[in-house]
Amino acid sequence: MISLRAALYGFTALSLSACASAPATPDYSDLSPHQQEVLIALASFSDAYDVSPAALATAVLDDEGQPVGLPAYENPSAAIRAGDTAAFIASIKTGIASTDDVSAFPAMVLSIDDAAAGQYQQALDRLEPAFDDSVAAPTAGFLKAWYLAMDGQIDAAITAHRTVGGTLPGLTGDLSLAAMLEAVGRSDEALGVYSAMTPSNITAPEHDFDPQGLVFSHVQLVIARQALLMRREGRIEDAQALYQRLSESEPEEATSYAAAIEALASGRGLDDTPLNIEAAFTRSMADYSRSLSFQRLIAGAMMGNRPRGFDDTKGAFDQLALLIDPGNEGLRLAVHDDLFDEALLEGALHIIRSAPEPSASLKLAEAGTLLRMNDLAGVSTALERALELAESDEQLGVTSAAMGLYSLLNEEANALELAARLPDMAESPAEKATAHGISAAVYSQFSRYDEALVQSRAALALDDTHDRRMALTNALAEAGEIDEGLKLLRSEALARPNDPYMLNTMGYYLVVHTDRLDEAFRVLARASALAPSDAYIADSFGWIRYKLGDLEGARHYIELSRRELQPQRHWEIEDHLGDIYWHLDRKDAAQEAWGFALNEFPPEEERAKIESKLRDGLSGPPPEKQPLPDVSLGDDGAVSRNDI
Repeated sequence: MISLRAALYGFTALSLSACASAPATPDYSDLSPHQQEVLIALASFSDAYDVSPAALATAVLDDEGQPVGLPAYENPSAAIRAGDTAAFIASIKTGIASTDDVSAFPAMVLSIDDAAAGQYQQALDRLEPAFDDSVAAPTAGFLKAWYLAMDGQIDAAITAHRTVGGTLPGLTGDLSLAAMLEAVGRSDEALGVYSAMTPSNITAPEHDFDPQGLVFSHVQLVIARQALLMRREGRIEDAQALYQRLSESEPEEATSYAAAIEALASGRGLDDTPLNIEAAFTRSMADYSRSLSFQRLIAGAMMGNRPRGFDDTKGAFDQLALLIDPGNEGLRLAVHDDLFDEALLEGALHIIRSAPEPSASLKLAEAGTLLRMNDLAGVSTALERALELAESDEQLGVTSAAMGLYSLLNEEANALELAARLPDMAESPAEKATAHGISAAVYSQFSRYDEALVQSRAALALDDTHDRRMALTNALAEAGEIDEGLKLLRSEALARPNDPYMLNTMGYYLVVHTDRLDEAFRVLARASALAPSDAYIADSFGWIRYKLGDLEGARHYIELSRRELQPQRHWEIEDHLGDIYWHLDRKDAAQEAWGFALNEFPPEEERAKIESKLRDGLSGPPPEKQPLPDVSLGDDGAVSRNDI
């Protein structure tokens, strides 16, 4: 069997056909014989696409309100990238109609669409070809169990799931079984599955690059679901005890865990809606696709590659899952984020706008997408609607996000008005710390550095964590308190000597705010050795090389930074590249990079500097070339406390 990813691309020629509704006297003379054959097959379909109503609701429409049709997409993958699940399914049906060959992947796709239409027996029948394929059989078994559950055959569903669960990737089998048991009212059994998945000893990662982070995130996920079910069953103290264990494993985050423990008692911000079969299946499908994505990343890493670009397999599974539970806001936002991160903005926007009902969170995602599309009027409209739709326990989060977007729009009055009242909207210490921290960022955006420092200190006083201390160092530097910020950074570095981001923060601080360039180079060299592919570390290491007059070395690392971040951009990376290109006598490339920087919402003060460069270029020579400092690293680039 070919892989799912290959299958997604395997229907390219077929998907160039036209849509289903053929005119009474069609003229196919300008099409190839194969396209004519496909169109004839499609002519028997009952609608523009012969898909379930749930799928048809996802169709991208033309100006007349009709589905754009299959010719709009080069291949089925392109339909997924557009958020058009209807066209994706129709292209699969087109392939079957023209070849009479139903292999495993098309069978599974069409079975999910049958289930979305409530035709569970047809969905089960449709799966049969997939069971003949050894690679596809576990997925088919997973789907069969859920179709049985949706059809009301609960005992058969659980038996089928237990049979196949051990063959599913990662934690998928256990998470899915627990969801099924919970959805059919067998909560004690579901809690037993969760309990078996929760380790007796929980170890938090030391930093963002610690491999333990993946395991810890899995533990957090299991505990979150287990605790919420316990709350629904009235076992609030048991649920709180689980979060207390997390707090003990990660004491720096005690304030955040305390907020979660309080929420379990009050219910504030929690979704207490009982899990039904459709929602449980959709969540399990999302878990499944996430596991497949992890496997892809791990396999790539083992081969020395880092998979790039949109994950078509994950996208297809997630969008198909949404057909069963279109109101699953969490999954819809995750699908949007995957498309947005790869700059597939039209698809991201369509996923949000095709939701059954609007919500504050969806409107915020719409606003962020429209901002990237430079539809500023649309951003303002979406933000206003988000604030209107926010429920009482969403007010803080929605206002925070709106404030941030207003600052990027350069709407200073709106942003600062919200920043002034945001902390008063918070209730718990964790919420107040978050409010102060976000307000600090907004004040900084508009060069209100003294106010930003006040807010940053207030956030740290409420929530003394590494991230808050790092934010404070930036606020101190912007307010002119360079030495105090550096002292705090050195203290943090001693506690986290092998954290690449910690080293990067310290090294870049030394570059920008001090004349200690030799020390900055050594610190950033260590960060780069520990995380050679990180975009932000590569930018910092390139910039210290620029400051030391190594223009070609600077260009190499910051171009690497740009590539690693693609398709996204960052204003500072582009600004740095512009300066380097200018001094390398690549004036057009410099102007282009500075133009990119302006489009990435730099802070007010930096925006003025970049505009000046675009207008007048740079005056004077580049930094004087100096010998690069000697760097001595331990095994694998490890850093000892004596190195700081």
